[in-house]
Amino acid sequence: MEIRKDHDVVVIKLLSADLSEPRNTSRVIEALLKNDGERKIVLDLSQIEGIYSLQIGTLVTIHCLCYENVAVMKLTGANDRVKELLRMVGLETLMALHHGADIAIESFGAPPAHQQQNASLPEAIPSNAKGSIRPADPRVKR
Repeated sequence: MEIRKDHDVVVIKLLSADLSEPRNTSRVIEALLKNDGERKIVLDLSQIEGIYSLQIGTLVTIHCLCYENVAVMKLTGANDRVKELLRMVGLETLMALHHGADIAIESFGAPPAHQQQNASLPEAIPSNAKGSIRPADPRVKR
């Protein structure tokens, strides 16, 4: 298991062994949620070649831990075989699947990893204001 933080999103790269040890993996996730207060979790399944029932159960357990702690869990990096098995058991409706970690992180509303925020700016313009600021029309009297 490899854990990194990108903005306010925790990305966890899981190995097959991590999913095969639900107690240990659940303890790690629970510590991130309860002790560290994390609320955005991405599970990277790119190292998982195939998945069986115990491992699917571990994903469900992690999802439940996140739900109970008002956190959101998303999956990324699953190969076609793993995606198909998750679809067969109906988990695609329970867990969001993304193509890559960057896309999953962006889906939380975090800026892409390659974009850096400029700390020297006194105040940022809200993204929803984009396009609403127009130059003054000289024909309009105010």
